[in-house]
Amino acid sequence: MRYVFIANPNAGAKNGFEKYKDAIAATCEKIGAPYQFMLTRSGSDLTDFARSEGEVGDEVRIIVLGGDGGICGAANGIIGMDNVEFGIIPCGSGNDYVKTFGGAKGFEDIEHYLTAPSRYVDAIDTGHFYSVNICSMGIDAIICDRTNRMTKTKKLLGSGTYTLAVLISMLGKVYNTLKVTIDDDEVYEGDFMFALAASGQYYGGGYKGAPMADPSDGLLDFVMIRRVSKLKMARLLGEYKSGRYPESKKFEGLLTVRRGKKMKIESAKPAIVNIDGECLTLSEVTFEVKPKALRLIVNDGRQ
Repeated sequence: MRYVFIANPNAGAKNGFEKYKDAIAATCEKIGAPYQFMLTRSGSDLTDFARSEGEVGDEVRIIVLGGDGGICGAANGIIGMDNVEFGIIPCGSGNDYVKTFGGAKGFEDIEHYLTAPSRYVDAIDTGHFYSVNICSMGIDAIICDRTNRMTKTKKLLGSGTYTLAVLISMLGKVYNTLKVTIDDDEVYEGDFMFALAASGQYYGGGYKGAPMADPSDGLLDFVMIRRVSKLKMARLLGEYKSGRYPESKKFEGLLTVRRGKKMKIESAKPAIVNIDGECLTLSEVTFEVKPKALRLIVNDGRQ
């Protein structure tokens, strides 16, 4: 088994390559595994590098040092390749995807992580590119887009940026008129704060938007919240972030939670769509599960 480590030294709040390169080299030498580092400058590089290494055809562990955007970028290069095991060393500002698997600690323990087993996880086919975590249309996508633009100033990083983006976004329109169809036969229409499809549980720097999602069950969790006033939205935000909202009386009449394989969203006007932190403006999008899309290395004690 050979190891390929792909990193963008300019991404995220910290330079993962500089932080982990010595520990990676020492561990690979200790276990006698051939390894190489590949440094990138963009998400498209991550996709291309991962794909080219996977297409060699041998058994390889491709491990990305980066945040959620880097994870998504690299994963898009290797989804469906059974000869590849995909790894993550979280170095981003949010690191939301790994929270579903117990948090960053198990992924940062280099010696144990590099020899940990892998297991299959699902992805989401968006018709544009694959997601491994959470996709959505609505106010949360607007907040994501604003967070991205604020982060590009290089002055703001981390979950605090997202919180500031929430506050600013609440000054504008906080709902969209949507038609949501689940598995081709269950239809919901009206004004929604957002509609999301999830394989993982967390997004937005720690918001537990899909607390019951299982990334290995071959299904997606769908969450829809109908329009509320801005004042009520502010009151609901804490329980939504914590993931306690499905049992909260405050969400009665507002919340729909379903589980299935496909969600189609049609918007009366073009709206922002979030795909693992990357944002597009669309009038229609479909999120469909791709079961067993990746073999993810996970150091959480499970086989």
